[in-house]
Amino acid sequence: MAYQSEHALEELRAFVAVVEAQGFSAAARAMHGRKATLSKRVQDLEERLGVPLLVRTTRSLRLTEEGRAYFEHASRALSSVRDAEAAVLAAKAEPRGVLHVTTSASIAALVLDNVVATYLSRHSAVRIELDVSERRGDLVRDGFDLAVWAGALDDSSLVARRLGVAAGGYYASPEYLSRRSTPRSPEDLGAHDTIAVPKGDAPADWAFVAAGKRKRVSLRPRLVVTDLALAVRAAAAGLGIVRAPRSVAEPYLAKRQLVPVLAEMTPPGLEVFAVFPPGGALVPKTRVFVDLLQQWFDRGRGAAARQATNSSSTFSR
Repeated sequence: MAYQSEHALEELRAFVAVVEAQGFSAAARAMHGRKATLSKRVQDLEERLGVPLLVRTTRSLRLTEEGRAYFEHASRALSSVRDAEAAVLAAKAEPRGVLHVTTSASIAALVLDNVVATYLSRHSAVRIELDVSERRGDLVRDGFDLAVWAGALDDSSLVARRLGVAAGGYYASPEYLSRRSTPRSPEDLGAHDTIAVPKGDAPADWAFVAAGKRKRVSLRPRLVVTDLALAVRAAAAGLGIVRAPRSVAEPYLAKRQLVPVLAEMTPPGLEVFAVFPPGGALVPKTRVFVDLLQQWFDRGRGAAARQATNSSSTFSR
């Protein structure tokens, strides 16, 4: 049975090659084979199918009606075989070249010290260009191999792989809260100093869940900082309340320089996705990076982030 399947595939390849080259001699040269071998395989194929596929003359070659239909299906079948072989070879290949990644500052803070550092230390033949932006552009047009985004995805033509859930929350320093009091509801934020990290042209507002309903609170931030790490440092210095990923706030939480506020009203974390153009996931430099991302979310800090339901995501839009 295996021999018959292999022989049938060789017949199919020979037939497609002859049609594409518009002749047996040209096909033999393209395949570095013998004309007689190709002729025999096409003849065997016609005998097995019981219909003529080609009309041969001394000067020309044309497809029969059945041959034209068979060629269309055979071409697609061979293309699928080549794609399958390419996928297997890609899985064995060493990552190399330049990996262009785009993500938000929040997610970059989550993975920079772990995933990016590990990836670069393991694969010396590849380098990363990391674009940190809140804007979701066109991956193909902008030349990105991969995006790591949190929240809903809009473009159905892209390929996405769910990585996990990112947790975060709202934080302030004990010194600030002793001076200004602790907010008891989202509405109390209007009387507080807030520190905001802008998200492109999106309005400055924060999301909460109260009485089972999601609500957004518009802000008039006292301080606007485009760098997330600097915004968290400002909050630790007592300048106001900040929204930040748990991983960025963690060092300050451990030293009690920051504490959570409104934790019981913080919405659940958002799902994080690896997003790439069609076919991009098969490229070794991309596939290996995404596998590292998945491993990180599946263990360690990723597992802790999923469990931190009382200090949930800062990535809400």
